[in-house]
Amino acid sequence: MTLQDDTTVAEAPDLDVDAIHLPDVTRRTEIRRQRAERRRSRRIRNLRYAGAALVALLIVVLGVALWPSSKPGRVSTAKGASTQGAAAAVPPVLLAQQDSTGKAVSLTLLVPGAKGKGGALILIPPGTMTEVASLGLEPVGTSLALGGAQRLDATMENLLGVTIGDVLALDDAALTGLVQAAGPLTVRVPERVEQVDATGRVNVLYEPGPHRVPAQDAPAFLAAKGQSNDLARLARHQAYWDAWLARLRDQRSAVPQQPPGLAKAVNALLSGGPDDVVTRVLPVQALGASGEDGELYQVQADELRRMVGSLFPGPRPGASVRPRLQILNGTGAVGLAQQVSDQLRPLGVEVKLTGNAGRLDYTETQVVFYRRSDEAVAQRVQKALGAGRLVLSRNPLDVVDVTVIVGRDYKPQ
Repeated sequence: MTLQDDTTVAEAPDLDVDAIHLPDVTRRTEIRRQRAERRRSRRIRNLRYAGAALVALLIVVLGVALWPSSKPGRVSTAKGASTQGAAAAVPPVLLAQQDSTGKAVSLTLLVPGAKGKGGALILIPPGTMTEVASLGLEPVGTSLALGGAQRLDATMENLLGVTIGDVLALDDAALTGLVQAAGPLTVRVPERVEQVDATGRVNVLYEPGPHRVPAQDAPAFLAAKGQSNDLARLARHQAYWDAWLARLRDQRSAVPQQPPGLAKAVNALLSGGPDDVVTRVLPVQALGASGEDGELYQVQADELRRMVGSLFPGPRPGASVRPRLQILNGTGAVGLAQQVSDQLRPLGVEVKLTGNAGRLDYTETQVVFYRRSDEAVAQRVQKALGAGRLVLSRNPLDVVDVTVIVGRDYKPQ
C-alpha cells in the first residue's frame, strides 16, 4: 500500500527473506537477551525473584521510606528550559551521588510542581534494572559509570518518560559543596544503621533518633547502606533532604545558585509550605542481589505511570502507555543504538530492548510494526529518523510495538 507521504509499506512475507531476517531476529529477542544476561553471570547469577513475600516487605519498607520527619556540584549536563507540560514549568533536576568507581550510589530527582510551587522528591534505588541503550539491561546507577551524566540522563528519561533538566554528578567534594552553605543539619535517623567488618564485628554507624550531620559528613551519611536493604536506606535519604529543605526555608541565602536550573528547582520546592513537597520512592520490586552490583530491583510499570502522571506538571506525561521500541544495530557501528534512542526520545517512546541485528550489513533501515494500530507510531519513528522504510511483520511481539533495524542509510542528526 502507499501512504500519503509516498512511503511504501512492505509486508514481511513478501520481502526477500535473505535480505531481511526480521521475523527470526525478533522472535529470538528474548533468547538473545537471556544469553547476554548469562554472559554477565558474575553480576546476576544469584538473581532471584523475591515472590510475594518480598512484595509484602517492599510495601512495608515503602511505608518506612515515607516516614515523616518533624563550589556547587559538577554540572554534567544542562539542557533547555522546557520540560513536557506547561511552558512555565520548572524542569526537574537529578542529583546523582557518585562513588570512586563512577557509579551512582544515591539518586534524588527534584520535581517542581505545576506553576513552580512545591513539588516532589523522587528517591531512586541505584540498583533499578532498566534498558541502557547499546548496553542492554543494567542497573540505573551503573549507567553513570558507563557513559557519564549524559548516559544517565538518557537512561532516566527513557525510564520515566519525561524530560529532565540539569543532571549533576556529585563526587564527595561536590556534594559537600552543594550543602555547605546550609551548615550542619539535624537529621532524624529512622532506624539503626549497622555495618559488619571483615572480622564479623558489628559496628553501629547511627542509632535511631536525631543526629548532627556536618556538610563534610553528608556523602558518607547518604552512601552508608548498613545491613538492611537499599529501600530502607532511602528513608534516611528522605530525612536528610527534608532537613536540608527545612534549613533553606529559614535561610534562603543557602540555596545553591549554580547551575541556574538547580536554583530554580529548589526555589520552586521552597515556594510552598513543607506540606507542599511530597517524597516518593520509585515503585520497584526486589529481585535479589548480585555480588558486583548489590541489590537489584524491577520497576513496577503500572505504578510508575501513575506516579509520573500525578507528580509531573503538564498534560500528565506518564498517564498513558508509551509506544515500546526495540532498536537493533544493523551496521556494527559503535553506540548506534544510543544515537537512535536519543534522536527518538522527543517522540515519547520507551526503548525496551537494544542490541545487534542478526547480521550487520543492512544498507536500508527497517521500521517494523506488527499491528495496523501501530502503523502511525512507525511512521513517526521513520520520519524522525529521516531514513528507512516501513515493514509490516505478520509475527506479532508482546514485548515491543515497533522494531527499528538501523541500516547504513541512517545519518545521526
